[in-house]
Parts: sequence; structure tokens; C-alpha cells
Amino acid sequence: MMGGKTMAPATAARDTLLHTSGVTVRYDYTHEALHPTTLAFEAGTVTALIGPSGCGKSTYLRCLNLMNREIPRCVVEGEIRYHGHDVNTPDENLFELRKSIGMVFQQPTPFRKSIRENILFAPRRHGRIKGRAEGDELVETSLRQAALWDEVKDKLGQSGLGLSGGQQQRLCIARTLAMRPDVVLFDEPCSALDPISTYSIEETIRSIAQAGICCVIVTHNMEQATRVSDRTAFFYVGDMVETGATKRIFSAPKDQRLADYLSGRFG
Repeated sequence: MMGGKTMAPATAARDTLLHTSGVTVRYDYTHEALHPTTLAFEAGTVTALIGPSGCGKSTYLRCLNLMNREIPRCVVEGEIRYHGHDVNTPDENLFELRKSIGMVFQQPTPFRKSIRENILFAPRRHGRIKGRAEGDELVETSLRQAALWDEVKDKLGQSGLGLSGGQQQRLCIARTLAMRPDVVLFDEPCSALDPISTYSIEETIRSIAQAGICCVIVTHNMEQATRVSDRTAFFYVGDMVETGATKRIFSAPKDQRLADYLSGRFG
């Protein structure tokens, strides 16, 4: 254990949940923001995507649950395989896909509802809970997974907007977990938070990964990447330059651009 981080045994068998092959992203049909990128993501692991601003890491992250389709004149090519099935096809049901590949954004986005209703809104809409008791169980389980239960268990009827920034972000994580995803994407989830809240979010990410969920996190914080992730991928000017075990990436980078980035020569 290091800094509260418990690493999974190196010999543990892992299932590849997501695999991209030759994924490219073009805006306005011509500007290629992301060059062909191939990466694999396994159950029970955390992968950090690092690199300077505008390098393509968030663009790539949004490919994984097809969020780039919401952007006009954006074209994503290549294979995005989820459980072996290529989801990057025109007839893929985005509504269904995003039940299983959840996402947590940079700014906390709680609904204007009670803490309890934030958790139950999507599961109820999809017919996944039957009765009060089942709803109560899901609320508690999700909030415990997000390390928030002890702080809010006596005020579940109060608005989620009344929580602190860090608590709101953990509420958003709990809301995502309520749909029982096996992949959760995090787009700089701690950038707007103080150090104590950041630590809580990092511990939550490690905890849900240990429960078998695949986590992918975009971060500008190098220390955060070393604390929370098992693997790291470095992006630079639209290229995925280098990937590998986080410890190796930070201690023995192979590409000079990565070495320069880690040494602070650019950022």
C-alpha cells in the first residue's frame, strides 16, 4: 500500500472490457484532432490519460462511450470494441451503451433533486427497481461505493446541490454506479476540488476499481496519475505516444517527448 493505494496482484487475471483499434477523430471532416490510437482497458484497473492541454486525451475519452457523436461535424473512425462488439457503428444504441459505460465530468453535475432522487432517477426510469425497499438498498449501496453514505445518510431527502463540491462529485459517482456499469470514464474529476476532496475522489476511484470496474481517468495532475492508476497513456499533439504500467512510464519513459513532459520542459 502506498499513499492509501492498494495495488492488485500483478498475476491477477484480467478481462479486457474495452479495446480501441486505429481510432481517429476529425472535426469539420478535415482537421484530425486524434491520430490512429490503439489501447486496451481491463476490468478492475485504472488507466490514466495524461498529456498537455489540447493533446487529444479528452477527445479520445469521449470516443469510448461515443459522446463525440453529440458534436456536429465530428467524425470518429476505427474500432471501439466493448465486450468484443464494435460499438462504433451508425446503428449502435447510445442510450443502452451509456448504461454500462458511465461518465463523470470535470464539474460536479448533481440534479436539482434530493440526494436519494439523484441516485434513483435513472434506475427508476429504466425499470431497474421495484418497491421502496429495493430503492433504499440501491441508494445505500451506491453511496457506500462512492464513500459518501456516512456523510449523507441522515439527509437523503435534502437537495444534492446543498453538498460541498467534493461531496457533489462523489454523489455524481454514486449516481453513475447506481446503473451498475462495468466501465466508468472520469474527465478531470478533481480539477475543481480542494486537496482533501481530491483525496476522497481518488480513494473512491481505487475502491470501485478493486470491485472489478474498469476506470479511465483524464488528468493533468502527474502526482494523481501515479497515486490512482495502474496504467498510463501519454498523448501529445493528437498522438498516443506511449503507454504502459504507470510505475514504468514515470520511472523509465522510452519516448523523449514523454521524458520532457514529465521533467516539466513543457506542459
